[in-house]
Amino acid sequence: MNRYFIIISLIILSTGLYSCNPSGSDIAENNTETSEEKTPEIAFDKNIHDFGKIISGERVAYGFKFSNTGNAPLLITGVRSGCGCTVGDYPKEPLLPGETGRIDVVFNSSGRTGAQSENVRVLTNATDKPVNLRITAEAIRQ
Repeated sequence: MNRYFIIISLIILSTGLYSCNPSGSDIAENNTETSEEKTPEIAFDKNIHDFGKIISGERVAYGFKFSNTGNAPLLITGVRSGCGCTVGDYPKEPLLPGETGRIDVVFNSSGRTGAQSENVRVLTNATDKPVNLRITAEAIRQ
């Protein structure tokens, strides 16, 4: 008799627990909702700009346009170049999702002749790796 009572009790208990969450789907859905990560993403219109032929000693500038295509605020934390001949200026305020901005790069060709190529690394909170921008030009003597 005790044996039948234990079996019936286990069946009733199992049925009661199953009816509270029949498939476990509520738990899975809640976990996926909270695990959706909000991250910024940076997308440039173009990553390379060619100034063409310039006169040695001339300063030339270009604005690389970008947008935040992510779902969290984008913050540019720095712009680095390989030498002092190239300087970048960038927005210091965070850009909300969908907003656009511009990184202005100035190249000083003073003392340079021939083919020139300089990289500018953009550091952001969107990725651990810097985004590389490149400017090129052919500096000629006048």
